[in-house]
Amino acid sequence: MSYNKDIDYQEKINEAVKNGDYEGAALYEKSRNEKIDAENLDYEKTNRYSGWLDKTDYSAVLREQMDSGASRKTVAETLGKRVNKAAGTDGLSQYAKDSVYDEAVRYIMGEGSFNYQGKEPQYEGKYDKKIDQLLGELSNIKKFSYNPLNDELYKYYKEEYQREGERAMEDVLGELSTNTGGIASSYAAAVAAQSRNYYNEKLTDKIPELYQAAYERYLDELGLKEENLKTLLDIREDDYNIYKDSVSQYNKNREFEYNKFLDEKDYEKYLRDEERKDEEFEYEKFIDNRDYEYQKFIDNRDYEYQKSIDDREHEDYIAEQKKEEAERENENYWNRIKWAIEKWQTLGYLDEESAEILGLPAGLHTSDFDYKKAQAYKLYNK
Repeated sequence: MSYNKDIDYQEKINEAVKNGDYEGAALYEKSRNEKIDAENLDYEKTNRYSGWLDKTDYSAVLREQMDSGASRKTVAETLGKRVNKAAGTDGLSQYAKDSVYDEAVRYIMGEGSFNYQGKEPQYEGKYDKKIDQLLGELSNIKKFSYNPLNDELYKYYKEEYQREGERAMEDVLGELSTNTGGIASSYAAAVAAQSRNYYNEKLTDKIPELYQAAYERYLDELGLKEENLKTLLDIREDDYNIYKDSVSQYNKNREFEYNKFLDEKDYEKYLRDEERKDEEFEYEKFIDNRDYEYQKFIDNRDYEYQKSIDDREHEDYIAEQKKEEAERENENYWNRIKWAIEKWQTLGYLDEESAEILGLPAGLHTSDFDYKKAQAYKLYNK
């Protein structure tokens, strides 16, 4: 099947698999590999579905061989082809070790079979749910927004400055009343109101500072989540390394017991051959079959072990990519926030662009008392 350089074959493969058309996926995969070679593309070739192009019914061949009394070596070779086809092909893995496989192994091994009693270690992944939860929180982090009316620290300053403003107004009125014999005047009222408004102005001046403080608290909370995620990832990596070590030790123990089992069968066979010299050729075939079974065991073990490592590394890679993407988005957002605050402080008033970023009314000054008073009133009563 020739390839078309304008076709996205990976998309075609995914669509075919989704529809259960594995043979179609195999043909698309073949074209994809041809395209990668011919166009010198920087993509990795795959053979996840190539087994579907092999039309040989190895189950039927095996049964025919066993029914006709074929040699164990012949049956072992056919079984190896069947296992390699099934284990290395998506959609066929369920046939790698099924009832036909068990029947063929019994035929190859003859009387007796190897049965290891050790318990294979299992990876629990007890931190995976918490890691997924933190990744979800970091990936869907809400944008920072600030409303002073919801800030407990702002409420504290507001009460404090209002109290101080009232006290200052009363002090001024008392002092001026003393000087005028207790007679109030418009001048006294204006001066007293100015004293109170001074503290209102101080409250307005606090908003950028409180905004920055709330922003820093938000960053601290985000940083804590990221640190917790890193800690959990480190712990999970340690646990997984322990698991891999236990799997390695399990395989070594099993391999030792399997070799012991084979040695015992070799010795039994040897004794029989000593009694029947004419069967020496059959003994050699038995040795060949034993070596084949042993190598098949090693290959299958290595394949499953490497697959578990590759799957885990892929999951860690995806998690790290999501984390880095979230960090980049957060960094870009916070850089805009910092820029808006600096521009506000530099201009002395809040322009339209910065107001939209900060979520505050445009035009808010840092020094104009009358304008700040009006904007503060609007802000507090929105």
